[in-house]
Amino acid sequence: MDGLLGWAGRLGPVEVVLGALAGNLALFAAAVVAGGLLVRRFGDRRVAPPPPPPDRREWLLTVTAVLLNSAVGVVGWALWQDGRLRLSADTGVRALVDLLLFSLVMDALMYAGHWLAHRRRLYRLAHEMHHRYPDPRPSTLFVLHPLEVLGFGGTWLAVLCLWEISALALAGYVVVNLVFGLLGHLGVEPFPARVRRLAVFRWVALPMFHVGHHLDPGVNLGFYTTVWDRLFGTIDPGYDTRRTADDPAA
Repeated sequence: MDGLLGWAGRLGPVEVVLGALAGNLALFAAAVVAGGLLVRRFGDRRVAPPPPPPDRREWLLTVTAVLLNSAVGVVGWALWQDGRLRLSADTGVRALVDLLLFSLVMDALMYAGHWLAHRRRLYRLAHEMHHRYPDPRPSTLFVLHPLEVLGFGGTWLAVLCLWEISALALAGYVVVNLVFGLLGHLGVEPFPARVRRLAVFRWVALPMFHVGHHLDPGVNLGFYTTVWDRLFGTIDPGYDTRRTADDPAA
């Protein structure tokens, strides 16, 4: 890991920009391909209506989100070069702890930001754009108003500047965020009932959790966990019933 960080520190600005763009395009492609496979495999477990074909605005927002995510990555590299953002070469247990703590902090902040985004004026300003696509598909994860993309990117950069985190944990968080975002926008529930009934999934958000938010924007504001929705009373009252049902769409 030390060698990898040393290599990243020697990159020039052009290489960083091209690398960030290539990385974000790869993440988008992985989400679309993997999501498409999951939708086809579990199409009989649909928990949201099939979406219509993507329109021009949806593609424009997607492209914009990929470009802005790339810009956030470049800013993160610049902050790291300037010493304001610190990364360690830790692996093993330390990296796992960093990943868990960072994910939980981001989960709380994202819940708070999502709640604010649903206040009337802010909703009309930005978040309403995402909810114009209530029937999700894998690429809907990237259909966001530019202000939301920058808001999320700015939030995690600000958190990263507060403590030194393992570079491996940071890479792991990018994967965690992509996986949860993708699963929440499939429109299908890939997990069988026996898995959904496990105690851990009372607290860890299942794909149907975020789908429920698309169907009813007033509930299920969390992302990775259901903790904050349960604590503040914004969870869908029927979520646990559907979560444990043999047929989640029933």
